[in-house]
Amino acid sequence: MFISVKRHEREKQELFSAGNRLTDAIMKGSAHGLFMLDATDKILPQVSASLATLFRRQDFANLTFEKLIAPVVTAKTLSAARTFVTRLLRGAAAAGGAPGAPAQPNPLQDIEVRLANSDGTFAAAHYAFDFNAVEFPGEPRAWLVTVTDITARVQQNRELEDLRTQMQTQGEILRSVLQAGAAHFNAFLHRTDAAMNAINGVLKKPAREASAFRHKLEETLDQVDRVRRDAAALKLTGLQAAARLMEDSLQELRSRGALSGSDFLPLAVKLDQLYGQFALLRSLTSLASTAAEHAADAPDARMTDNGTQVIEAPIFLAEKPQQSAPPKAHRVAQAGSLDSALTALTELVAQEQNKSVVLECIGTQLVPPRYKATIKNVAIQLIRNAVMHGVETPASRKEAGKPAHGTLHLEFRAMPDQSFEMNFRDDGGGLDPDKVRATAIANGLITEDSAARLRDRQAIKLIFKSGFTTMTQAPGEAAHGRGMSLVRRYVQEAGGKIALATLLGHETRFKVTLPALAASAAAADAEVA
Repeated sequence: MFISVKRHEREKQELFSAGNRLTDAIMKGSAHGLFMLDATDKILPQVSASLATLFRRQDFANLTFEKLIAPVVTAKTLSAARTFVTRLLRGAAAAGGAPGAPAQPNPLQDIEVRLANSDGTFAAAHYAFDFNAVEFPGEPRAWLVTVTDITARVQQNRELEDLRTQMQTQGEILRSVLQAGAAHFNAFLHRTDAAMNAINGVLKKPAREASAFRHKLEETLDQVDRVRRDAAALKLTGLQAAARLMEDSLQELRSRGALSGSDFLPLAVKLDQLYGQFALLRSLTSLASTAAEHAADAPDARMTDNGTQVIEAPIFLAEKPQQSAPPKAHRVAQAGSLDSALTALTELVAQEQNKSVVLECIGTQLVPPRYKATIKNVAIQLIRNAVMHGVETPASRKEAGKPAHGTLHLEFRAMPDQSFEMNFRDDGGGLDPDKVRATAIANGLITEDSAARLRDRQAIKLIFKSGFTTMTQAPGEAAHGRGMSLVRRYVQEAGGKIALATLLGHETRFKVTLPALAASAAAADAEVA
């Protein structure tokens, strides 16, 4: 049976049309970002609808892979991607790679991207890129690239890792109690508590001369080393690791030729981690003490009828609230809490700036574990900038009819829609939009024409640009200008937003909103808490 040329062409055209319809259906319905990359590193015209959603753009014409990801990744990630794709396109076959797969390891299986929102903020996400070779008869090899949003998986893995760390730490504590005995462990708690108080006291000491800074450094290092050695003896790896991190930072300061007050400011983060680990010990101690009190009311059994030994819960000397004590006018920050770390930071920075500043904290105990790092990092930067840039000197405040001491107010709360909000306020001098414009222009962050077109509410947002600062750098002082850009980055990485308002001469306010946690994340946070 003979097939005519016309019939052959018609059947070929029908197959071609069916293939196109199938391709269109896949491109429209796929949840992944799909596109073809040719041998010259160009993205071919047909792309999936999801790709536009993932990259928040519609135009992919004449794009290379590098130009596609450059706006949303760091320079380091871009460099790794450039190297990988270049080797992929030029030498995969020669390197002996298996058909359909890259010859070298793929560094783009989990990269963090920053996506621009319509309001000028950014959202953080994690994408995975997979490359599969496609062979066309008579044509150079091309690559089918699949882009998958793995943000939820990455977050779940982090939450599981945090929970695993918590469980491991608690297991180490219990093992240490059983092996060392209640009296030994209780003595360790008291020594560590004393060391924490000593560290806090040392860092608060005023210092102006080089010898005074050196003395502060050596005293702090001695106390931290004591905590690390005690933790190592009891095999409490969490506390030991936190102490070692702070010890490493102190050793790095020790190697510097000259020291200033600003050099001690980054220690606040390491000190907070150390306090956090010790707070976990104290928390477990309180629980064990409560359990022991209940056990004391039960019959004093030593052996059951079947000969099974009963080991009583060790009784620790935990601090107990005085029932008859009158309520205090304000809440005192618990040692090892975020409040205590932020209060210590406030006092330290204020002392270095010759200012008097009080911090009020409300609701920080409500911060879910998922957001603790974000809130801590944001609060540290806001406090530092408020004390250094916002709050006036006591003399200036008196001239303006204000109290000599400045006040910072930080409040965290859960919202009715399951989201979270942190409000921060200082009663300093506020932001002058004209001064902000002039500073941004002087630092080369914006042109004069662009600055002139900004409304005052838009102009004050320039403080979030990297490199912006209204403070003159003193000799030997750490460079300023990254604090507020860091705040914005921390908030964006958590998927949140930050708003700013100011009243010149009176106050500056920040509002950070963080999204509701997914059901799985909320459950994990509740279990950890």
